[in-house]
Amino acid sequence: MRPIDYARRLFRYIDMDSPPVKLQPLLERFGVRLYYEDFKKVDGIAIKSPKVSIIVVNKNIPIHRQRFTIAHEFGHIIMPHRAEFYACYPGKNRAMERAANKFAAELLMPAPMVRRLWEKYASNPANRVEVVAEILKVSKSALRARLRELGL
Repeated sequence: MRPIDYARRLFRYIDMDSPPVKLQPLLERFGVRLYYEDFKKVDGIAIKSPKVSIIVVNKNIPIHRQRFTIAHEFGHIIMPHRAEFYACYPGKNRAMERAANKFAAELLMPAPMVRRLWEKYASNPANRVEVVAEILKVSKSALRARLRELGL
């Protein structure tokens, strides 16, 4: 199954009419504990075992990046990745990291939600990326990448 398919399986737990996607209820539903730490060089880590799943996020990065990191690490937990410990360092390009990024993008910016918002703010082309990114609580660069993926 593709990373986006794992994310889409979670859509039934997401209120598609009330952006942004709320991550905490998803984490709770799957028994994932979330903590914030004062990391220097790591955006986040995930620990996955049969008994416990934990995500720890760098509290010093911007909130939009925190949300993406949480979704990324959640992807490591949800998808059948083999490792028990994942650390998210900026710039890593391994296949598992790319898969977690695709999962995070699909989870935070579900295609139906993005399409609806993009259409809703069509009359404001000058600020549309900024407005939609703020509604979704993602960075403008993440939204632009998602828009390209969706052909919008």
